[in-house]
Amino acid sequence: MDFIRTIPQGHESIVVMFGKPVKKCRSGLAMCIPFIQHFYNVNEERGWKHTCHASDGTLIEITEQISDLNEVPFITKDGVNVNVDVVCYWRINDVIKAVYAVDHLHRSLKEKILAEVRILVGERTLQQLLSDRSTLSQGIVTKIAGEVAKWGISVTSVDIQTIEMDEAVEAAMLQEMEAERKARAIKLETQGRVEAIQMEAEAQCKALMIKAEAQKAYVEELADIVSPKGALKILLSQQALDGYKVISETKGAKVYLPSNMTGVLNIKN
Repeated sequence: MDFIRTIPQGHESIVVMFGKPVKKCRSGLAMCIPFIQHFYNVNEERGWKHTCHASDGTLIEITEQISDLNEVPFITKDGVNVNVDVVCYWRINDVIKAVYAVDHLHRSLKEKILAEVRILVGERTLQQLLSDRSTLSQGIVTKIAGEVAKWGISVTSVDIQTIEMDEAVEAAMLQEMEAERKARAIKLETQGRVEAIQMEAEAQCKALMIKAEAQKAYVEELADIVSPKGALKILLSQQALDGYKVISETKGAKVYLPSNMTGVLNIKN
């Protein structure tokens, strides 16, 4: 039996006497009273094979540890069965509490986390669960912080690695996502067409306004040269000529000149 030993960095040990913990030893040289005291072996007494030194169960790791809870089945708010893979990051703050304040630390921590995951998953639909994964992880840490503190540990992070569902649900989700993508594409295309029509209408309106302003200036200048009545006569004659020009340029079109054509073109009338 060892009564003096060196504790490596990142580990601690518990000294017990008559079955009761009397002190905890941090990294460095540690001693206990021969035959009366001994270093507590958490691997033999508690089954802590993942939280103690590989070769010595009396050396308890206090660095951050990772516990993979594997895939566990849950049911969402909308009745979908999912398998959630959860990974927990935690560390021991008080080795005596971690050993004596709870019957089996690792199993208790796992059950506590899974219970909170079950509650939070049951409060969400599948779509919410997939989109709120980071919020869900943070919510688990917040809810269990006070409880696990009594056990002398702290949970730094709970990560949801994967969320799996059966093939039928996955296929339905893919179809829904595809339909949403098509709907968004149609909406964007329609919106683009509407904007293009609006832009074209605004451009045409602006062009008509410019043309109207130019025509107004032309009429005013023409009225100063001749008379308002003569300016009106000139405009009507010009419009008539433009109309005949369009008709004459159309293939196969027949042009009929009115009998009063000369009267129309006679500005002096």
